[in-house]
Amino acid sequence: MRISRQPDLVLFDLDDTLCDYGGARVTRLRIAFGLAEETAGRTLDAPMDDVVAESIRIQPHGVDHFPDLLSRHGIACQEAAEAAVRWYVRNRFHGLQLFPDAIETLEVVRAAHPGRRIGMVTNGPADVQSAKIDLLGLRPYFEFCLVSDEFGFWKPDREIFLEALRLGEAAAVHSIMIGDSPDHDMLGAESTGIPTVWMNRHDHAWPAPIPPPTWIARDLADVRRLLGHSERLGGGSRSR
Repeated sequence: MRISRQPDLVLFDLDDTLCDYGGARVTRLRIAFGLAEETAGRTLDAPMDDVVAESIRIQPHGVDHFPDLLSRHGIACQEAAEAAVRWYVRNRFHGLQLFPDAIETLEVVRAAHPGRRIGMVTNGPADVQSAKIDLLGLRPYFEFCLVSDEFGFWKPDREIFLEALRLGEAAAVHSIMIGDSPDHDMLGAESTGIPTVWMNRHDHAWPAPIPPPTWIARDLADVRRLLGHSERLGGGSRSR
């Protein structure tokens, strides 16, 4: 599938699109729960990977559930839970890295189309996301970084996408949104008329109630092929 017109504005999500937030979260949880085991002097009564997965299902980003979760799995020790919470909160960026070709992708996407603007639209607390952007060295590659908590609207609310179009000085049909979340990135962009690229690194099934993405990318190399030059890219169920 070919892109019929190169977009003037390219919008990127941050977490699990440009940086491996999911991988870093798993690493942090394993360390935190391992510290709880060490503090309590006993091991969890379920495999570590299962406890980590359960933690993410219960509360993807927080720590309030740690005491109950650990207690259910054999560590009913307040000191151990507090140690896990303390380490996790103090090391919120531990292990966080860009995907290896993220910078290359941003450079290729910009260079391919003279005058193209690149923006970021990310959900999360303003201080956390801004610190993350600076830690990863991403800010110089973007005309603007729009953080939901700072702006006052969160993806998929169309207001944050309309603001991105205003900041990028582009029409929706001459823009594109790249992100990993069907619910936040794809649905929000779709509601604003922005064509979409779904980052599907793990070959997930598309959630049927949501309108399908314009294109599907399995990695950033697919994004470079789509926006850096005119090679073919596997598409979703629609084309523009």
